[in-house]
Amino acid sequence: MADLSTFPITQRWPAKDPNVIQLYSLPTPNGIKVSAMLEETGLAYEPHLVDFGTNDQMTPEFLSLNPNNKIPAILDPHGPDGKPLALFESGAILIYLAEKSGKFLPKDESGRYETLQWLMFQMGGAGPMFGQMGFFVKFAGKDIEDPRPRQRYVDESRRLIGVIEGRLKGRSY
Repeated sequence: MADLSTFPITQRWPAKDPNVIQLYSLPTPNGIKVSAMLEETGLAYEPHLVDFGTNDQMTPEFLSLNPNNKIPAILDPHGPDGKPLALFESGAILIYLAEKSGKFLPKDESGRYETLQWLMFQMGGAGPMFGQMGFFVKFAGKDIEDPRPRQRYVDESRRLIGVIEGRLKGRSY
């Protein structure tokens, strides 16, 4: 049985099964993509809810795993060197899970880099832009008289959707 007791996060969120990946998250876009990847790869995991309403992400235990106080984060008791691996940032976690499972990341270099390119497109473009658009449309937009910030995020999000639609057109996925 893996020993995760040296990781402070396990004091706040004890592992019921310390031999499976521990996922610290909640249902946000970044959290869901890691949960979905775990489900699709078939890797065994144990979810732990990080409640932003009670500032769980600001606790010393959580910050010991992710100093950036964001979700998701994982703790894999069987990391690549046979030792536990703590990892945060959804893109890094997705790559790690793909490599660990042998799924969703092509073995050939061209296919691998093409896949990583689209992951980076999501991580650096679509994801942040959609998040900003959602913030301005749902929350801040009504408090800001100048319509340009909101419109900028809406227009750029539409443009990015066009890029995604162009990529998916005529492909099975």
